[in-house]
Amino acid sequence: MKYVTKFLWSKRESIPIVLGTLRRDVWLLYVLYYKILLQWVMRKRKNETIAKSLDNIVNEGEGDRVCFYFGKEKWTYKQIQELSFRVSNHFQGVGLRKGDSVGLAMTNRPEMAAIWVGLGRIGVITVLINTNLRGDSLETCVSVVKCKAFIMGTEQKEAMSEIRHGKRKDLLCPNIYELDRFMEEDKKPLYQDSSFPTIDMASCLLKAGSEPTSVAKDQQPNYLDPLLYLFTSGTTGTPKAVSCSHGRLNFLASTASTINFSSNDVIYSAPPMYHLAGLFAPIWAFVYRAPAVLAVKFSASNFWNDIHFYNATVCMYVGEFCRFLHNQPVKPELEQGHKLRAFFGGGGLRPEVWAAFQKRFNVKTFVDIYASTEGNCTMINLQAKIGACGYIPIWFQPIHPIQLVKIDQITGEIIRDANTGFAIRCEDGESGELIGKIVDSVPMSRFDGYTDTEATERKIARNVFIQGDKYFRSGDSFSRDKYGYYYFQDRIGDTFRWEGENVATTLVEAVISRILQMRNNIVYGVKVEGTEGCAGMAAILDCNDENLDIQSLAEGMKKSLPRYAMPMFIRFVASNKGLDMTGTLKFQKFRLRNDGFDFEKIADPIFIYSTATESYSKMDLEKYREVKRGNYRF
Repeated sequence: MKYVTKFLWSKRESIPIVLGTLRRDVWLLYVLYYKILLQWVMRKRKNETIAKSLDNIVNEGEGDRVCFYFGKEKWTYKQIQELSFRVSNHFQGVGLRKGDSVGLAMTNRPEMAAIWVGLGRIGVITVLINTNLRGDSLETCVSVVKCKAFIMGTEQKEAMSEIRHGKRKDLLCPNIYELDRFMEEDKKPLYQDSSFPTIDMASCLLKAGSEPTSVAKDQQPNYLDPLLYLFTSGTTGTPKAVSCSHGRLNFLASTASTINFSSNDVIYSAPPMYHLAGLFAPIWAFVYRAPAVLAVKFSASNFWNDIHFYNATVCMYVGEFCRFLHNQPVKPELEQGHKLRAFFGGGGLRPEVWAAFQKRFNVKTFVDIYASTEGNCTMINLQAKIGACGYIPIWFQPIHPIQLVKIDQITGEIIRDANTGFAIRCEDGESGELIGKIVDSVPMSRFDGYTDTEATERKIARNVFIQGDKYFRSGDSFSRDKYGYYYFQDRIGDTFRWEGENVATTLVEAVISRILQMRNNIVYGVKVEGTEGCAGMAAILDCNDENLDIQSLAEGMKKSLPRYAMPMFIRFVASNKGLDMTGTLKFQKFRLRNDGFDFEKIADPIFIYSTATESYSKMDLEKYREVKRGNYRF
């Protein structure tokens, strides 16, 4: 109470601002606590799992409504329900029980959603695997959760084959199912590779039958039971599996109320379903009875054709999605006259892109949401304030569960008051880490943690403002203006964001070290003109361009890293002089990060990556200026 009184007194000059933002703040509270929280509570009381939401649609006579558009295909709710029954019937028949896990590596398609809904009917948790991962990164991901079975799309067979025939082949369970597409009328036999035999999942599903699955009472899933495991790189750099319950997914569904989403809408979604952003569309389809368009991947050149073809009204976006669209040649006949009324998503949309995008494409509503796979620091920008991720009313800040605290920019540790031992809140205009108070009884404040208990503990700060409190550490640096708007600054520590994905620097460093026979290297993110997030940069220590084959390094990294984790710049550091080391004998990245890729300042050789040639070339003044102008194609 003492802090609240002191805070309010310090803000007495802000009374005009408080009054000026009162309408905004009342609307926020109405949306959060009436539209979102109330929906969540009502579904919890009915124990409405995702499968039950789907069943309600069919049972109420709307099973023939379109649930998913996929290419020229139309999948009805009844078809998705029946396929999900086939999935649950089969895996129940082979002995899977509530709490077991099944891996799923597959690109977007209707069958993918039906699989995790079907497994969820019998309480089995689906582990969604990032389909971009290869080599070491994929092995690490697969090893985190012990799966009783594994389902892969045919397009993932080559990547999984590398594990099956690698040194850690025991990581994959014996029961590997393969599914291309499921067509009841036109079933084609699955081609079998003798070196990597798999189980034909389509045949298994046809035999399983589409009648409703009978589940014993003690095996039935509940609202707060996990439905999915999603992976996040986190701030420590190792992949961690995050439990995602039916309730958390219903919370995602409730956010649709911010744009008055209804059954009359059509949502277009290109983010992959292994990503939290890719789950909004299928969940909204199940809860709001509105069809979702599932794109296999995002195509900037074909985007507006799709929007017109499907009459899409809402679009999910993430990362650099909007910048890619804005960089496309102008097509007036496609960019105007569409029915797209709202963009919903997040990923740190740059202010200059936001304003220009809205003007050019005539999209009236932008709802930018800040959230992480596992976190509880969710914020929504309901006012379309350009550049902001959300806002907290000024008068609500001292008691709000989300706080902004000062951190040591070198170590990343929370700075504490020398007298009290508690964290120090940031003032307006100061940068700090966003943290969220952990309250298990409130859906917006829960932190269910990871499958790794040690990793869970590392994300929790204790005794932050009072003895015994607990806060989730987001690992993200933010600043706040005097109106209560929050602005994303950067990732903290050993991760950065590129192309809408978290890149774990420690994993990239490990790959480079292995390729270069344990040579010291440092990986970090650097800001690049005209792009979202940070581009990866690797500094190879004690090195010059005469004793290292840059192209061999590139080939090695391509085999072990997803495309978005490839360093865009490589710096050969001839001397380590001036690079301080931490107490744990790690080189500090602070100076290197500040240097960036400044060709006019750095004497060391710098190489730049081209996605067109998939190779590195030496940086020169012309390329440097091209990057600075924002014209270089990474």
